[in-house]
Amino acid sequence: MNLLGKNDKEITIQDYLILSCHFSSRNLDHEQLSEYLTMLENFRKAFGKPIMEAIGTFVLLLTIQLAVDAPSADKAPMAIGVALMVIIYAGAPISGAHYNPAVSLALWLRGKATVGEMLIYWIFQLAGGTFGAWLGGIISGTYSNIGVGKNFTLTQAFLAEVCFAFVLCFVVLGTATHSKVAGNGYYGAAIGLTVTAGAVSVGQQSGAAFNPAVALGLSMAAGFDRFGYCVATALADFLGGAIASFMFYMVAPDQFDISGEYDSVA
Repeated sequence: MNLLGKNDKEITIQDYLILSCHFSSRNLDHEQLSEYLTMLENFRKAFGKPIMEAIGTFVLLLTIQLAVDAPSADKAPMAIGVALMVIIYAGAPISGAHYNPAVSLALWLRGKATVGEMLIYWIFQLAGGTFGAWLGGIISGTYSNIGVGKNFTLTQAFLAEVCFAFVLCFVVLGTATHSKVAGNGYYGAAIGLTVTAGAVSVGQQSGAAFNPAVALGLSMAAGFDRFGYCVATALADFLGGAIASFMFYMVAPDQFDISGEYDSVA
């Protein structure tokens, strides 16, 4: 029996929810429920992609917080790179899987996002990352943070962040946005391995954030610990992202749209 007067193919999830509530409560206002579901659907359409960015950055920061304090902390770069890789594959079809404000900046400069999309991504990335770092601290019992390594200077740490943020963003641009490799299956592995390589190479110098959401998220979760350094690190990462976009233009100008029109993210 079709209670909605529709063919099976015409019945939506919303219809099923209305029917379920009808049988569970005869006093339910179906019109009000329909309005709530419409509001939820509108919210999903407006914020579904940013929410995916929050989830991905949450997973990244949660992994960082737990891995660096694990008994096998020497394997933390591998764990972080693998976690980033898999969540990139999970979220790329939804939001583009930036999980990094510096990457979002590079993609905006690349012409793959509007200013509004970039800014909303930043907000959700920072919120998701901070929550991941906070929850990871609760689970591990301690809050980690980045900082200038022993026997290194702030200048060395700043340059390390600029260089590897540049490498990371350039790899993203080259493997995930170039038209000649569209649809490839290795972009996530390339990005994750870049983070692993960077963490092994300069982790002792700068803490190896390469991501403003990592630097700021760890600091805020730890009660704004070393906040000044983390802000400087975030600026270094943004600079690296901007340089990556410029250099990508220098080597692949055909991939840029200079008409002023933007492709939507993801």
